Amino acid sequence: MVVLSLVPAGIAGIVLFGANALWVIVAGCASAVATEGVLQRARGKKPTILDGSALLTGLLLAYNLPPDVPLWLPIAGSAFAVAVGKQIFGGLGQNIFNPALTGRVFLMASWPHYMTAFRTPLSYDAVTSATPLAMLKEGGIAQQISYLDLFLGKRGGCIGEVCIIALLIGALFLFVRGYISWHIPEL
Repeated sequence: MVVLSLVPAGIAGIVLFGANALWVIVAGCASAVATEGVLQRARGKKPTILDGSALLTGLLLAYNLPPDVPLWLPIAGSAFAVAVGKQIFGGLGQNIFNPALTGRVFLMASWPHYMTAFRTPLSYDAVTSATPLAMLKEGGIAQQISYLDLFLGKRGGCIGEVCIIALLIGALFLFVRGYISWHIPEL
């Protein structure tokens, strides 16, 4: 269900950034699933690639990447995420860190140039630009981008983060299906 809830954000990323965004998503997902299958087979464990957790790891990592990264980057990041972020700790539910974010940290530390080169969506400009958080840090977001542009995805950023309305559609799907609730959980 979580993968389904993320489909609107992926579609928005592909529409906004073009076919390369699709290939980044496919490469990240395929690499995560393949890495999990190979590692489980090598360890003599029953393959669990059909539970969707490896697919979700690859998808989340791909959504955390700029759309124009070379395809080896999501492949390397997803392989690292599954191998080091998940399987090294024993597999699903036993990892101490989020595997997708482990992969993102690995990529950011290894290839920061690729991880911080954002461009605006296809239908707007084809120039590299700062993300809204970077603009806010510099103190000038109000003059450079509107809240409506942020909501509709008319800004630079990672594939799965730019279109807030698509993320809200996914959240609404999880809410209607009963997987999440409207309140903040108590500690």
